[in-house]
Amino acid sequence: MLTQNEIEIPHVLRYVVPGLEFDPELIQEAYRDYLERVPQSPSGRPEDRYRRLGLTHRPGAADPWRDAGTGQYDQETGLARFEEAEFSEFNEELAGSYFHEIHRSLPFRVGRMRLVALEPSEIYHMHTDASRVAHIAVTTNEDSRFLYRSGSTHHVPVDGRIHVFNTKMPHSAYNAGSTSRVHLTMTLVEQS
Repeated sequence: MLTQNEIEIPHVLRYVVPGLEFDPELIQEAYRDYLERVPQSPSGRPEDRYRRLGLTHRPGAADPWRDAGTGQYDQETGLARFEEAEFSEFNEELAGSYFHEIHRSLPFRVGRMRLVALEPSEIYHMHTDASRVAHIAVTTNEDSRFLYRSGSTHHVPVDGRIHVFNTKMPHSAYNAGSTSRVHLTMTLVEQS
């Protein structure tokens, strides 16, 4: 059952949440601020500092900045590592940020809220997720696309709107452009 703050999102390939739009410049400013504040990764490798950045985390997480960065399923066993609903905490170091305002404004419940970068020439393997995923483009280029196995592709423009994708269907994403693509992704907590 939906609460008064939740909306019903149809199970279509792509859906743009109506009546809700955020300021793209404030999103980009919040992203730059986030990058300045994020601590070094546990690996110590500079290239890992900005990978799989989380905004939400599980209660008691050892690293609230990266707790949301792992995939839900173990690729070797196919077993779930966690449930999306476990990611109930917003990183308190980011309280008052524009990302926090977005999180509080969402008309649906999310688990992992992350900043996900696709560098030029990078592509994700074809996969399915247990829940649908909402995207807001932070930075992009016309040659960065979301791809369904059917061949349908979708570009998410930097427009401050929430684009919900049915990631329960086989999908991928690629960046065939010459600049980075960064999306704020929010995995929906859905009833089974």
